[in-house]
Amino acid sequence: MQFHLVETTNANFDATPCKIVVVGDSGCGKTSLLASYVQGKFPTTYEPTIFENQRAIVTNGQITLAADLWDTAGQEEYERLRRLSYSDANIIIIAYSLDAPESLENINEVWAPESMTYAPNALIILTGLKSDKIHRVDSMRANAIAKNIGAVAHITCASITMENVNELFDKVFENIVKINQQQKQFEQSNNFNQNKRNSTYYNNDKKSHKRNVSLSSITKPITKSKSKNNNSPYNDNSYSSRKSSRSCVIL
Repeated sequence: MQFHLVETTNANFDATPCKIVVVGDSGCGKTSLLASYVQGKFPTTYEPTIFENQRAIVTNGQITLAADLWDTAGQEEYERLRRLSYSDANIIIIAYSLDAPESLENINEVWAPESMTYAPNALIILTGLKSDKIHRVDSMRANAIAKNIGAVAHITCASITMENVNELFDKVFENIVKINQQQKQFEQSNNFNQNKRNSTYYNNDKKSHKRNVSLSSITKPITKSKSKNNNSPYNDNSYSSRKSSRSCVIL
């Protein structure tokens, strides 16, 4: 499922919103990854990120997404500010650098626990950056960590050459589409069950109403019709009184 960027200035552009947050050690390549994807080329300058948010409109020809891409600071002193970035995230990209083994180990120590705490419902994609550099990270160790943190994908890429950058974000948006489809199915199922309960309640209420009408006719006081024979023993006042006071008791 391939997505491509759409250039639009239309504020009312019909697109489904989504949020992607990128976290990882400072200097591992998060900012360059986002800039390379949005701009289509590697940035020539680098400044450490404190907080940055970009929007990208992407489509696969059938589905259009308005993706908010959140870049975060990896420095420990910005931890409190970074925590605010996780709210309502659909996907967390946890990044490490292939030339820095400590950035991989910090995933277990810092980034996975933080992501699961502040965005428990978000899916995680593990990303190894700077694949153009000499690899100092053991691939088996990286795959084991990806499995341990429950990542839905583990992709290595190089922002400077654009290797696998588009493939990474295709995987991100593919999972967002799945999330939205599952949410729609869940809502449709809930609506169906609610309508079914309402229908059952309505039918039971109608049946109850019919029973009440039927019982009211049964419990209606029985009155004695006039008889032509005034000497009939059934003209006894005490008998008439007892018959008029009868009621039907339902046990």
